Parts: sequence; C-alpha cells; structure tokens
Amino acid sequence: MVDLRPFFNPESILIVGVSRKEYTFNYTILKNLLEIFYRGKIYIVNPNADEILGIKSYHSLEDLPEIPELAVIVLGKNILSIFEQLARKGIKYIVIESEIKNSYEEQTPSQTHDFWWINRLNEIAETYNVEYMGPSMIGIINFINNFTTSIIPVRQHIMKKNRNIEAGASYIAQSGGLAGALGWWSPFQDLPISKVIHLGLGFHIKESNILHYFFKDKKTHVILLFLREISNDLIDAVAKCATKKPVLFFYVGKETNKEEQLKKAGGIAVENYIELFDYAKIFLWCPEPKGPNLGIIGPSSGAIHIIAKEMRKQNLSLAKLNNQNREKILEKVGGSTCISGNPVDYWPPDRFVGTKVCSIYNTSSKTLLEDKSVNGLILALEFFIEIEFDFSIFKKIKEEYPNKPIIATLIQAETEGAKRVIESASELKIPVFENEVERAVRGYRLLYDYYSKIKSK
Repeated sequence: MVDLRPFFNPESILIVGVSRKEYTFNYTILKNLLEIFYRGKIYIVNPNADEILGIKSYHSLEDLPEIPELAVIVLGKNILSIFEQLARKGIKYIVIESEIKNSYEEQTPSQTHDFWWINRLNEIAETYNVEYMGPSMIGIINFINNFTTSIIPVRQHIMKKNRNIEAGASYIAQSGGLAGALGWWSPFQDLPISKVIHLGLGFHIKESNILHYFFKDKKTHVILLFLREISNDLIDAVAKCATKKPVLFFYVGKETNKEEQLKKAGGIAVENYIELFDYAKIFLWCPEPKGPNLGIIGPSSGAIHIIAKEMRKQNLSLAKLNNQNREKILEKVGGSTCISGNPVDYWPPDRFVGTKVCSIYNTSSKTLLEDKSVNGLILALEFFIEIEFDFSIFKKIKEEYPNKPIIATLIQAETEGAKRVIESASELKIPVFENEVERAVRGYRLLYDYYSKIKSK
C-alpha cells in the first residue's frame, strides 16, 4: 500500500514555480496556504524573486536549507527535468499540477508525445523511489489538517468550519473545477467535509489508491465520486471499501456496463450531481434503518401526498400504528389526522402560534418513534413566521430514539425561518431537504438498501 499521508498532511512543502503575478494559478497556491494559516514549513523556488507574499524565495533547488516532505510543481515547462532534480535531491513525494501539454518541448522529434512523457516520469519515479500525483492536477484540500495544494481559491472560513469535525465525507472528482469548488462552496445545509482531491491524469497514483486511503482514514465515513471514466481497478477498490463505508457516485460517461459493474461492486449511484452531497448527510447522520416503514408528520395533505407518492415509487410503506399510539395521535393532535394515526396531518391547528405547532411535532414524533412498526420518520415543515418553532426540541427526541432515522423537508418555508431550521438541524445532525421532498424519500431508500446489502453478504 502506498503511504499517501505526506500528500494530504505534509510537515513541510516546497512549491516550484510560484509566480508574483496575482490571479494566476502559480500565485494562488501560495496565497491559499497563507490564508488558511498552514502550520508547516513553506519553501518556494523562483530564480527571479527574493520573496513572494513575505515568503523567502530560493533561486535554485540547491539553495534549500533542508529537504521538504512534499514538492509541488506549478511550472509551465521543463517539468521532466525539474521532476528529476527533485527526485535526485531526495524528495519522495511530488505533485505535478502543471499541464502536460505545455511540456512537449522536452521531447525530440522521434519521441511519441504522451507515452514517452509518461514512461520517462515513471522511470524516474522508480529509479529514485518517488511517489507522485498528476500531472494536470488541480490539487488536494484537507479540511481536517488545514492543508491544500489547490491552484484555485480556497476560503479560510470554509476550512475553519470543517477543521474539527469528527466524521465527514471525502470527495474524489474527475473534474478539477468540481473538486476545487469545494474550496469556496458548500451545500445549503452544512455538510462536514474531510478531504477533496482531483488527480488530473493520474499516471502513477490513481483513484483506486485514494479510495484505499479514504477507506483507512478515520475522519472519512462516506466517500463521494464524480466520474467521467470507470476503470477496473476502481471497481475492485469500491468492492473492498463499500462493505465498511458507503461509496456514492455520479457517473457522466457512456459505458453503462461499467456503471452496472460499479453498482454490483457496492457503489451507490445517484441521479444527479447535487445528490452526492445531499445523500452524504443521510449516510453520515442517520442510523441504520431496520425496515421500510415510515411515519410522516406534516401540516397539509398536499405535502403528505407528495411524500406518499414517492414512497410508493420506492417501495416504502406507511407504518401501521398499534391501537394505543393511534388513539394518542387522534386524541392529542387532532386536525385532519386520518383514522389510522399515520400520516399525521395536523392541519388546521386550533391556533396560529409556534408553541402549539411545536407541541404537535413533539407529541407526534415521540408517539410515532416509540411505535415498533415505525422504522423512520419524515417531517414535512411548511413554515411561516407565526407557526415557526424551536427545532432544537428534536435534540431530546433523537436522544430518546437514537436508532431510528429522522429526515426533515422544508416546503415553501419563509426564508428566515428556513434558515434557522437548517442551522438547528445541522447542529443536531438531522438531514434537511429544502423543496426536495422526493429526494428525502429516495435518500431513505438508498440508506435502507445499503445496510440490507451489507447484511446479506
């Protein structure tokens, strides 16, 4: 197994080719490290500068006072010769973020473009016992250890909010833009993210190697993949990882047979890109569902029917309550609650006040969750200011029923109220889907299927 720790969390880094020109890739990589307050040692090499952004610039590799643990090449030319110099100097971990197309001048007319270049890189790596990533790589973002080699902007506040997470999702993208975007973007409900990587062409270290690293990484509990191509070694790696950690993927290629093989290996296919992150929070925050029977609470028959329709499509069922719990719902909740007690349709409440609605959700949630027939709970929230309530009531409910998933949906909720609910739910680790009711139901189904398959193996 390749030791990838120095790529994700080096004690020192050398950047070869840092530029003084603002808004360039070669400048941004150093700017990122300084803005996120990377705590390791930073060395840079630029023969035409004495310092850049306050960091001393060495004019050649020979001037370096020590051998750094990781080197990153962001030069546009002479990449092979620089790579060999770094290897000779004793640097064992090298990232090539330069574009390969800019380095053809190093070849002679008799040499084949890409294959010669690849073969020479691998020869050098083997000779000097070097591990390398790239070329054409956007980089790595390690939120946990406060490190990045990204050549596009990474925001300090995004790094900070993910720094102390206990468990997060790690993301491998076969797209530099989609990987790098996580340096400044996050889903509407904060999703704890551990690590992000775009490998570029991945001649030496491949996505399968990264999967194995994430598999062993204690801070990675869910693995996300954006794929243009699916290789056999990736399928094999997913097969080894998926029994212990969920692997969600979104594939945009045309090889449907490869996609099916990846599913059979245990990969969980999602229908669109944003579902990678929306479903990740279900797999991170929800316990194993014990069955397909759900309880529903909502303020209108419309919202409940939307949920129920998607449940039918996903072969999920409404839980049938015992007589005692059914009577409790009918007596204490009222509204339009059907005679079976589930779903709980509490409209209209007798008063337009948050305390009344809060009491309804509190009573209904506890009653449904204590019933043995209910395997999970979906909350439909159609908030406006007058009936908004403190969502933190679900802290105690989660503590009382830790083995049953709770998923919330916001339907046409007033903006400020929705924001407060999402913030509270994130603290409580309750997934929220805003105006995506069907997605909440599909997410429960994927969660149930995942654990069912694990048990069957």
